[in-house]
Amino acid sequence: MFKRIWAMGDIHGSHLPIENFWRRNKDDIKFSPNTDIIILLGDVGANYYFDYRDKNFKKKISKYPFTYFCIRGNHEERASICANKNQNNWHKENIFDNIVFVENDYPNIKYALDEVALYNINNFKTLIIPGAYSVDKKYRLIRGWSWFENEQLTQEEMNLGKKIIETNPIIDIVLSHTCPISYEPIDLFLSQIDQSTVDKTMEHYLNEIEYQLDYKLWLWGHYHTFRIYPPNGNKQKIMLFNQEVFNINEYFKTFNPYRNLY
Repeated sequence: MFKRIWAMGDIHGSHLPIENFWRRNKDDIKFSPNTDIIILLGDVGANYYFDYRDKNFKKKISKYPFTYFCIRGNHEERASICANKNQNNWHKENIFDNIVFVENDYPNIKYALDEVALYNINNFKTLIIPGAYSVDKKYRLIRGWSWFENEQLTQEEMNLGKKIIETNPIIDIVLSHTCPISYEPIDLFLSQIDQSTVDKTMEHYLNEIEYQLDYKLWLWGHYHTFRIYPPNGNKQKIMLFNQEVFNINEYFKTFNPYRNLY
């Protein structure tokens, strides 16, 4: 049981958003990996280069007094694949009543399962929906940058998610990397990207999930902007980016999304 639960959006292999958050608050809050967990909503950048750059990033964030719970985005390898390829260096743990992957050298960095999964985060029933499509896929491939073929959920994994919500239609928190297509921030779309070429499978899937699900809070990243959507009854949707740190505990104390965000 953690005392405080924080959430951040994409940090893309930079420790600075975490360092800045720590520096802003360290005089007022006694942070500890045993009391403070930061949920990272995908594109963490910890398993991207597979060389010294990944290691340096993991070392840097590990020196701050937090435990990290990482949701998979599109610009990173699946933790299950990393663990299977390096079985002597990774292990599985049980946290929040489900399995996480952990690299032995960085025990405070926990990676959620790569498919739709339920976790019990401090008694908040939490649905994890990882993955997204990379709109810059061609750009990355041309330049020889990393692109991950399994970045989106498979059809089998999406079917698993539907079965989960059939038996668990009431959820406290939904954590995903992208968002339901009804809430896509079209004003943020890159002008150089032809949207007709973008695979919207994940967004349509999340829209179906959102329609069927009774939840209180849905957080996602992916679009590199902070945005609070108008509440729909008790349902609140918030899009996070790296410098915006959302205080989940305070949200559930007040049920007012426009206060106590930091």
